[in-house]
Amino acid sequence: MYKDSNREVNTCPSCQTKFEGKFCHNCGEKAFHESDYRIKKFVEQTVDVFTHFDGKFVRSSKYIFAKPGFLAEQNMHGIRVKYAKPMQIFLLANILFFFITHLIGVTDYTPNIGDEKFGGISNYYIFKWLEPVDEWIVKQIEALTDIKLAHFGLSTDEFSKRFWLNSYIYSKSFIILIIPFSALAIYLFNKKRFKYFSNALVFTAHFVSFQLIIFSILSIFRYKYDINLFKPFLWLFYHKGTQPVTDFFFGSSFELVNMIYWIPYLFIAFRKVFPEEKAILTFVKTYFIARILFFITFVLYKKLLIVLTLLLMH
Repeated sequence: MYKDSNREVNTCPSCQTKFEGKFCHNCGEKAFHESDYRIKKFVEQTVDVFTHFDGKFVRSSKYIFAKPGFLAEQNMHGIRVKYAKPMQIFLLANILFFFITHLIGVTDYTPNIGDEKFGGISNYYIFKWLEPVDEWIVKQIEALTDIKLAHFGLSTDEFSKRFWLNSYIYSKSFIILIIPFSALAIYLFNKKRFKYFSNALVFTAHFVSFQLIIFSILSIFRYKYDINLFKPFLWLFYHKGTQPVTDFFFGSSFELVNMIYWIPYLFIAFRKVFPEEKAILTFVKTYFIARILFFITFVLYKKLLIVLTLLLMH
């Protein structure tokens, strides 16, 4: 560091660029001073890291719930420094999800042996013609299961227990795969409005974070205290008079339960990101997108997780 015409000019220790001010304009390195070696400075930096991150996360988490779509809209306009990064929010949501599901010991995101038989693209009326594809996938997974069962030389019950323990662990690690698959679906529905695929990734990361946090909270009531908060809705939509209509629009009661909070969130978020779009069009798109995301999350992801668990289990 030296003086030049009464101005303080620094030499960057990282890239050797000459610069004025506190930060190197070439690589962003902070100007170094001897005082930076003091313990007081170390403590100040440590406190700043935690308070700065905490402030960003708390602010961002609040918007995830209070203003769906707000963070994605801000990100699309280049306003990012004030908020936690999308994957930071997802990471902490996943930690919460892992902790609570571990405490409870059960999660709907973890498949068991044989779950590949449930759910398929042909379950949807317009894709009934793809039933042979679903059957082929099930047969391939069953064949892989038989190979692994023979390899370990365990009884069916012992193998199922080992599979579930591995699947339970992998379900927390591989859950990130839901984001790119879901983002692709969201992007294809809004290709003319999302300028870049990364915009859809940010939007989806926020939605999946919301989804995991809500699921974690609901699981405490459902599995820890045996309280089904959706019981009134199930009674309303699945009694004798309404069940045929409900079956047509939402399928299983499990799908309906998720749609009850997925659809409102997605609708509000899309309205925030695309305010110029007609509300009725946004609602129709939201309905189809929500059902596609359900398929990706609880059918495609779970089948993929079964295959990954079989290949990686030990």
